[in-house]
Amino acid sequence: MSLKQKAIKGFSWTIFEGIFSQGAIFIVGIILARLLTPEDFGVVGIITAIITVTNSVVEAGFGSALIRKVHATEKDYNTVFYTNIITAVLLYLLLWAVANNIATFFNTPILTNLIKVSGTILVINGLVIIQRTILTKQLDFKKLGIFAVISSLLAGSIAIAMAYRDYGVWSLIAFSVLRPFLNSIMLWLSSNWKPKLEFSKNSFKELFNFGYKLLITNLVNTAYKNVYYFVIGKYFSPTSLGFYTRADQFQTPFSTNITFAIRRISFPILSNYQNDKKNLKIKFIQFIRFSMFLNFIIMLAIAAIAKPLILITIGEKWETSIFYLQLLCIPGMLYPLQILHLNLLLIKGYSNLNLKLEIIKKVILIPIILITVNFGIDYMIYGLIFFSILEYFINSFYTKKIIDYNLKDQFKDFLPFFLISVLTFISMLGVTFAAINLFLMISAQLIIGITVFILANELLKQNEYLTGKNKLLSLIKKYY
Repeated sequence: MSLKQKAIKGFSWTIFEGIFSQGAIFIVGIILARLLTPEDFGVVGIITAIITVTNSVVEAGFGSALIRKVHATEKDYNTVFYTNIITAVLLYLLLWAVANNIATFFNTPILTNLIKVSGTILVINGLVIIQRTILTKQLDFKKLGIFAVISSLLAGSIAIAMAYRDYGVWSLIAFSVLRPFLNSIMLWLSSNWKPKLEFSKNSFKELFNFGYKLLITNLVNTAYKNVYYFVIGKYFSPTSLGFYTRADQFQTPFSTNITFAIRRISFPILSNYQNDKKNLKIKFIQFIRFSMFLNFIIMLAIAAIAKPLILITIGEKWETSIFYLQLLCIPGMLYPLQILHLNLLLIKGYSNLNLKLEIIKKVILIPIILITVNFGIDYMIYGLIFFSILEYFINSFYTKKIIDYNLKDQFKDFLPFFLISVLTFISMLGVTFAAINLFLMISAQLIIGITVFILANELLKQNEYLTGKNKLLSLIKKYY
């Protein structure tokens, strides 16, 4: 099988995982939102932010270092495995020790026990980093996708049952812990790789030399992505954080999974061309254009249907989340592009430059947060939008130097997809001003949006649209 065929197959399975696994998570979240309160989601939002940040330390950049290393050895795998396990256990013990202090800081006593249980996620994830890395290097995303779907469905079923039995916030905690736990069991049972009692100092130094810069970068980046959870949780009520959390969880599954899919596929593929500037540029632009084609329209479509979507799925008690969701879709549009530009630096071995850029950007973000927090959550999101645009310019600056892909050329690729998406957004948003039933409203929005999107693409005839259209037609002819 050629690299292109592997990439297409890998992306297909990644999309499968995104649709069914994240779809299951999304549906479970909707059901739980109807059963639980905004305060419950706000409390879990704080925990999620803490676990996400500490988990980036567990990975420590070693997974990416192994993927980038063309000929990784058994000694490399064992060294990384034991390093990750030790790191995970130490971090879990640290969280256990400071759990009460964290609860006091956020003035939320229940956080103490919740953190102690949720912290087990760190150890669980540390146990399967090698299995995930091997499958990623092989572009074998079938297993990863299937296991993710099964674990999401099983964990979601248990969480919903607990919510119906009035376990409250513990239902959300059970879901967050059981999903990686069940996933890790399946990865271990299906993998041929098993750890051996060996550890190489040379291997550790080699991988850590690349990985530690990526560790700091990921830590800074993850902290930045979750800083709003910390700030809102500290300076506003858990209920306010709950509204923000639910809004974020409506757009994040889409922007994050598109990013995750493209990053998962692009990193090993582009790594194969790291010493071939011409082909590296061609492949990189293909990924960039596909990201814009897919993500722009999805994010703006979600923003357009935010009102009926939230009111129908989780009810009027979450009405405050509507405007938050519409605003959050704007930085969500740019997220896959940000990651692709940073990936290019890592592929070329510029992890040091990647780290410097992340630190510079986060230094810029701090005053934005300190100023906007005084005016409320709305203004904090305005600040986030401004920062995400600025971040794109910073991330894309070095792309010109590496593969001669300047901002002017990027905007030429950017413009058609942006215009089509904005036109579709305006046509869909207009329906929300009509005094009609919510189900009729969202149905009309989707019909109008799809029609405008297809007509605009037929007129402009972008390659990404034509390729997708031809593949869809061929599948229809094949089965019908």
